[in-house]
Amino acid sequence: MSSASNGATLRHVLPSGMVALIRRNPGAPTVSVRGELRVGAALEPPELGGLAVFTGAALTRGAGERSFQQIVAETEGLGCSVSAGGGTQASGFSGKALAEDLPLVLEILADMLIRPTFPAAEVERLRGQFLTGLRESEQDTGYRASVAARAMLYPPDHPFSRPSSGSLESVARITRDDLARFHRRYHPALASIAVVGDIDPPAVVAELERRFAGWRPDSAPEPVSIPDAPPLAGVRRGDIAMPGKVQSDLIWAVHGLRRSAPDYYAAMVANMILGQIGMGGRLGEQVREEQGMAYYCYSDFEADLGAGPWVAAAGVSPENVERATEAILAEIALFREEGPTNEELDDARAYLTGSLVIGLETSDGIAGSLLGIERHSLGLDYIERYPAIIATVDRDQVHAAAQKYLSTESYILSVAGPV
Repeated sequence: MSSASNGATLRHVLPSGMVALIRRNPGAPTVSVRGELRVGAALEPPELGGLAVFTGAALTRGAGERSFQQIVAETEGLGCSVSAGGGTQASGFSGKALAEDLPLVLEILADMLIRPTFPAAEVERLRGQFLTGLRESEQDTGYRASVAARAMLYPPDHPFSRPSSGSLESVARITRDDLARFHRRYHPALASIAVVGDIDPPAVVAELERRFAGWRPDSAPEPVSIPDAPPLAGVRRGDIAMPGKVQSDLIWAVHGLRRSAPDYYAAMVANMILGQIGMGGRLGEQVREEQGMAYYCYSDFEADLGAGPWVAAAGVSPENVERATEAILAEIALFREEGPTNEELDDARAYLTGSLVIGLETSDGIAGSLLGIERHSLGLDYIERYPAIIATVDRDQVHAAAQKYLSTESYILSVAGPV
């Protein structure tokens, strides 16, 4: 058990190994609680796709001595809320309450994490909701293009090769015992919880230690480990025919980078310039605004514990698929060749610095930032250091990141739409 503080945030390790991040936000109307466990779909068997998401969502359906209906009635009666869910690399939970009701929210969250009951009837209701959502997703061209792109970009046994939501077949196969078995992977040594609001930090520490004192798993923690994917060679294209649709969605994709990569900040700035800032960066300006070939066009990457995809996506009229693809490739090639302009670099750096400030305007935003800082071991003073980090990213670094990761010779292209 240990504590550390930078004056603004208290970091306290509970006896169980769970990390608490507590920050007082004077005058905040509510207290925000956000947490995560580094347990996700990367640990589930491929044939049980969706298990991590299903398990996370089922935590609210009955925990400790409370039924789902009792949890809802108690929290909504006081204007509080609790929620939970799963993802590929981590599972999350959250709560919101007035300061005087924080003990109730922490009590329910502790029951959800330590003592979920997985009632059979609630499990089946939840399964029905997931299956309905998946059926709807199957009719979405953007979703189908994304699923196909991941399947081509990563080997079949890689956790990024499939959606964390699973498939109709895999979700139908999951049993209550599967949920309980996956839940046993939840371990306090893999957990972090952030509490932000007009609170007394020592009192919150005492409440957390009381509520989570009974979390004593029998097994050792098994954190998520994401392997690197083999490099791409050449171009792979997949076309998904969806008769009756009036729009095609296309995705260009390459392997991206981990959050821990030394050139992460340079890549982040490159992505802002290529397909984020303004109406969608260079891609949005050229493909959508100037050439009028897309309803939307942007780029994005997933840099976390593992190296997710770096994508450029567009929604287009079916007759414009090939022209839009050529325009996206041309813009990527130009960015690789020339790099950013000084004006683009200044705009991107200003936007990234400003967005951090905006994100810290709410207790929930602060709590989310603290979780990211803990997940990636960035240090309690990261928020204060961040503007200087972004300011030091120069043009050569951004250009080098674009040349390293973006390619017009080896990439995945996925298109979903009418024949």
